[in-house]
Amino acid sequence: MSKPPITHLVIDTSSTNEDYNGDCDYALVPMTAVYVADLLWYMAEVGRLHRADDSVYDLECWDGTPSYFRFNDRLEAIRDIYGDLAVDVPRGEPILLANDPRFGEEEFQRVECQTVQASVDEVWWTAYVKHTNVRIETARVSKKTLLKIQDRFPEEERRHTGKRPVPPHPAVRHIHDLLYLDMQGKRTFYNPDKIRDCHTLAQIAEVVAKYIPRPSSVKPDRR
Repeated sequence: MSKPPITHLVIDTSSTNEDYNGDCDYALVPMTAVYVADLLWYMAEVGRLHRADDSVYDLECWDGTPSYFRFNDRLEAIRDIYGDLAVDVPRGEPILLANDPRFGEEEFQRVECQTVQASVDEVWWTAYVKHTNVRIETARVSKKTLLKIQDRFPEEERRHTGKRPVPPHPAVRHIHDLLYLDMQGKRTFYNPDKIRDCHTLAQIAEVVAKYIPRPSSVKPDRR
């Protein structure tokens, strides 16, 4: 009998402020075949860049995938794919789930500036507690764990990831999040109908300007 896919990770966190973490005790990270393929590609890309320049050890990309939440009673009751209680999984190791734990909306906390970081053999996620300089960082997830997660997806889904182009440039992902990453209550999600305003356009212009200089003056073509 085939093993069920691993659909979510729960990962404990650390904070730059030892006395405050905005109740971001854990991160809930949904797993899909496409997302895992992206993470593995980032790790391979770090290896390629390091071979070209040995000062490169990791990369960081905008990524609003995780939701951060505080410790709650439901976490004490759920079991991982091995049948162990989630709270019994050693700190620093990801809790592998076959189903969405469906935490209450009130458990999720407001964060901003979310990223994923990758080295050749690990990935981890970061965020800032909303309106603070407190940085939250998850425990690391090893390449071995990601490969285990990938192996559990149906073969058809894994084949589909092989046909995808390489993940987009981090600037494209950032612009994508500016256009579609929305918030309801304390949980972020992708909304195809997100309302945009002049502030959104200004943020996109800032991202583009990092890679393509803003024109210094208007110079009409001469006919």
